[in-house]
Amino acid sequence: MSDHKQIYVGVDGGGTGCRAVIGTANQVLGEGRGGSANVTSDPNSAIRSVLGAIDNACAAAGLHDLSNAHAHIGLAGVLTAQQADSIHTAMPFGAASITDDRPTTLAGALGDKDGIVAAIGTGSFVGSKRGADFRFIGGWGLTLGDEASAAWLGRSALSETLLACDGMQDETDLTKALFEKFGKDANAIVDFATTATPADFGAFAPFVTDAGKTDDPIAMRLMKDGGLYIELAFAHLKPKNGEPFCLTGGLGPSYAPFLSPAAQEWLRPGEGSALDGALTLARGISA
Repeated sequence: MSDHKQIYVGVDGGGTGCRAVIGTANQVLGEGRGGSANVTSDPNSAIRSVLGAIDNACAAAGLHDLSNAHAHIGLAGVLTAQQADSIHTAMPFGAASITDDRPTTLAGALGDKDGIVAAIGTGSFVGSKRGADFRFIGGWGLTLGDEASAAWLGRSALSETLLACDGMQDETDLTKALFEKFGKDANAIVDFATTATPADFGAFAPFVTDAGKTDDPIAMRLMKDGGLYIELAFAHLKPKNGEPFCLTGGLGPSYAPFLSPAAQEWLRPGEGSALDGALTLARGISA
């Protein structure tokens, strides 16, 4: 590679790990991985993980000096300018932008197009990208939001199971399976919920999606409720003719059958990952 080519670095990080990619305007040179990188829960560890992933990407690319590189770093838990500044200060780049992981998700799914993305994983948000303008709905966490997310779906299914235990509604295959999972002990469900993390609740989402495929009435209702939330958020972001609508994340595509035919007509597959989006955003940074 000739020395005059501008180097770009993209970083995508969250609670499960951190990834970095190094490239030029039209070529990927190397990728690397690091540890957990949630800024809210452990900012110092997040910085170490980011730097470790970048070092690994540098080694793969055969590079040593990133002082003139342009970088975009998208990390879960970046909520304030102070948090972004602390990360920026620790980085070795000539120019960098720091955001949470939502813009990278949108840029990855949409590439250089404008459009709308519903990112539905353990948590959830819906966002639009129009040029450099990003708008977001949701992403507030399970306590106050994260509708349609895996955590929301799993928690809701356990609530429905307790209603069935109380005789407030008929049991279904879904509630029977979840009740069996806890040894047919309602108190065990309550005990689990007192300390459960969003990821813990999210582990039960597959019970719902699987039951939905067999027309289980409670599973179908929950999936329809989640789909309705996604569709309302999509409409609120005012889609424009020709814009793609992408369902991303581990759970997002599962909601496609539960959207109205009108909303389904907008659906398009995502173009890439959040790491791809981070590199795209890095390439848009001016010196």
